[in-house]
Amino acid sequence: MQQQTVSVSPAPNIVIESIPGDLRVAGWERTEIMVKTDGEALKISAETDPIVISCDEDLILYVPRGANVKVEKVAGDTILQALNGPVSLGPVAGDLTMNDLGPVTLGNIGGDASLRNIGALNAETIGGDFTLRGGHGICAVENIGGDGSIRDVDGMLTIENVGSDLYVRNVHGAVTVKAGADVAFYVSPVPGQIYDVTAGDDLIVRLSPDTQVKLHLNASSPDSIHVDFPGVELPEDCTSCEVILGEQKEGMAEMLLTASGDLLVTCQADPWESAADFDSGDWRIPPIPPIPPLPPDFSERINRRVQASMERAQVHIEAAGRRTEAKVQAAMRRAEIKARAAEVRGRRGAKVNVNVGRWNWDLSSHGPVDTGEAVSDDERLIILRMLQEKKISLAEAEKLLAALEGK
Repeated sequence: MQQQTVSVSPAPNIVIESIPGDLRVAGWERTEIMVKTDGEALKISAETDPIVISCDEDLILYVPRGANVKVEKVAGDTILQALNGPVSLGPVAGDLTMNDLGPVTLGNIGGDASLRNIGALNAETIGGDFTLRGGHGICAVENIGGDGSIRDVDGMLTIENVGSDLYVRNVHGAVTVKAGADVAFYVSPVPGQIYDVTAGDDLIVRLSPDTQVKLHLNASSPDSIHVDFPGVELPEDCTSCEVILGEQKEGMAEMLLTASGDLLVTCQADPWESAADFDSGDWRIPPIPPIPPLPPDFSERINRRVQASMERAQVHIEAAGRRTEAKVQAAMRRAEIKARAAEVRGRRGAKVNVNVGRWNWDLSSHGPVDTGEAVSDDERLIILRMLQEKKISLAEAEKLLAALEGK
């Protein structure tokens, strides 16, 4: 890791030589330059004008906001932010990100380029997708290899070629753009300006209902041209025709619209809102994906799950049954013990009357007591049989046996 800090003027001229890795440059309020690199070699010539900086790896650079920065070449990705002075960037092999900059000049960018809140832009080739949000001045790009998405530009917009789809919205100046695929175009035409839009496939143009503009429409067939404005009728068999929207005036805005596919000019919001404000990718609504087919063993898997659930439920039922049976057996044993004890006391002639349910039991001793156990066994078996047949409850059986015990 190498790091150096030097004092400079509020608006120094800085040249960054070829960077073999990534580059990040940020503006700050100090009148200093701080340079960091994770490489072994770092050079900064603070006594010269311009100040020259070089390194053998990635570079991080903090400079005064008013600095004039020129970058010769970057082998990786580049990020620049918070600079008021002009920025000139040579070829960049990777992606480019710019935020809050003054005027920008770009060479060839190998990857995607994302720019936000910048001054005037002059760019050569963007190899990937290009996104611009907030341009304060002319925006001129020679070539975009992927998709283009441009919004909120104060000045003129010119793009010589876009390889795929193009989305343009809210440009306050003349427009000249050409795309190889679809174009979505939404502006408020300014009197005296020319808007020249060419689409390799479909072109949709969204205008406000009170727009006053002259349209020059060109498509491959009459069925491909549609103008969705109240009271507007196209000439018969129109493949190249002119249409006036609003009141015709001298110096009114003009639109030259050309599409190889369908060409739609509309004041309705629905068609426009169906076009997504993309940063990259297709702006058209993707189709709903089909429902995937069920796997071939789907039914078998369901049957296995149901069988496993039934087996688990059967185990729980059997366990609960065993617990209930054990409780009943224990209660019957207690009742048998109490019945035998009551039998002994009953032979002593005790007067015992017990009401259980709808039965009245006379447990008193009558006459001589037989030394055998026939009578007591009968009484005990009657109680246990009634309990087993659920004619009396366990609590009633215990009450009856307690009475036999003389409680």
